[in-house]
Amino acid sequence: MKLKKWLVALIALMLLIPAMSANAATGAYVTNVTSNSLTLLWTLQSGENYVHVYKDGTFYSTMAGNGINVTGLSPCTTYNFNVVSGQSGYSSTSTSATTLGCDPTPTAPVITYTTGPYYNINLSWTATNATSYDIYKDNAFVANTTNTSYTISGSMSTTHAIKIVAKNNTGQSASSTISVTTPGFSNSWTAALNAGNIRVGTAIANQSYTSSTTMYMDLYRVTASGDVFVASTSVYLNPSQSTGGWYNLAYGQPAGTYKVTLHSTYASTSGASLGNF
Repeated sequence: MKLKKWLVALIALMLLIPAMSANAATGAYVTNVTSNSLTLLWTLQSGENYVHVYKDGTFYSTMAGNGINVTGLSPCTTYNFNVVSGQSGYSSTSTSATTLGCDPTPTAPVITYTTGPYYNINLSWTATNATSYDIYKDNAFVANTTNTSYTISGSMSTTHAIKIVAKNNTGQSASSTISVTTPGFSNSWTAALNAGNIRVGTAIANQSYTSSTTMYMDLYRVTASGDVFVASTSVYLNPSQSTGGWYNLAYGQPAGTYKVTLHSTYASTSGASLGNF
């Protein structure tokens, strides 16, 4: 009888040991790592209701489910995690991860620029130990880019404050700021004309909503020794006004090649044509 009881107890113990040592949670891993947080995930096995999470050997939390967001971490620091069975207390799964922020804070970029057609501002700057750059115009965010050049639009004859901030996983630099004054409009068109009177045809728009402006039209005769001024006229425009047509420039001119230059503080045109009348 004693031998029978002993055998029953031994069999029960042997059945219990696998249940106690079975993995209640497996496959711990880390994702969504930042400089001060991460997500710890695991696979909860059938029949297990919760687990205990340990960070660097210290109890962190008891969780049901398959994951937890770990916050309040230090940059550039390695953390070790154990996910321990909440019911048997015998099985665990482990992983480790290093938070971001090991790179030094990026230095401020040095900005250069050119202005282009339609009052674009073509920016370029020195590369730093950055992963991306934030661009601002007049304190308003414009874009984020990984490049070291970018073109933004400005307004005619206007001073804009341009700011660029270098960023990486550790943080961001002190901003670099420059002032850029965009030019007014200026463009020229050339044509070979017969002898006679000369006029220019164009459509003009004042780009300013608040200021009046004048479009000036200067006529030159193109010669081997250089351009010779012939005559000029102008058109006055109220804020936001648009107008167009043919404008007389000169009378009784000889045949030859002529150039007309249109320029204005706020008005612009997409084209102009010289002709006889």
